[in-house]
Amino acid sequence: MTSHIARYQAGDHDGVWRDLRALGLDAFGVRHREDAQAVAREMASRARQNVETLVDRLQADGFIATRNDDDATPRPPHFPPTDGASALADWMEETFAPFPMTVAAWIRQVGDVWLVGEHPRWSESVLADPLVVEFEHTVYGGGSREYYEGEWKLWAEDADEDTSPFQLDFAPDALHKANISGDGPYGVDVPGPGADGLVGPTTWFADDLNDAFAAGGFPGALRAEGYVDPPAGLREGLARDLLRL
Repeated sequence: MTSHIARYQAGDHDGVWRDLRALGLDAFGVRHREDAQAVAREMASRARQNVETLVDRLQADGFIATRNDDDATPRPPHFPPTDGASALADWMEETFAPFPMTVAAWIRQVGDVWLVGEHPRWSESVLADPLVVEFEHTVYGGGSREYYEGEWKLWAEDADEDTSPFQLDFAPDALHKANISGDGPYGVDVPGPGADGLVGPTTWFADDLNDAFAAGGFPGALRAEGYVDPPAGLREGLARDLLRL
């Protein structure tokens, strides 16, 4: 049987994710683990290329990433993995086992991404659920392990009353990105169901990323808050030739 990584590199991305997800926790077994991890690493490599391309295109267009606060303080849109990224992923894999391979690979290879900001040709881009994936929280000086440990402790104290899984937060929700009061943050459920992680009950991490990249990093539309569609071709230009994960 052709390996999952060979099929993935040949372009059968959707088929490989379908089959890996169908394996469930068997993806962590001796027979499949190395192959599944290779797919996750290749996914993260492609995602890193997409992020760097998107950031270059946005900045060439005059985009400025800003914090989601009243001051809209400028900040970097992408922090590559720090020297502590691998240690953080190692800790997560041990603490929240079985830990989604796609998330671990993202932490080790991609870093923190924040596309909330100001676009000179699309002032409403902040209302389009900009791509944000931050596990290291580098802009805040790190400390994400301590944050997750504290949240996990609070969750464990209420585990008898709350049957929902523990969530590793990685982004504000669409409203909070626009500095509007909203719901809880986006996150990945752990322990995970297999090689890929779940963002909520039905959305896979890799699928969520593919949706964001297909929309040039801006997959949403908060129309109730005054959203206006981007200028013709803007999203398409940002998404041009980005790699499918």
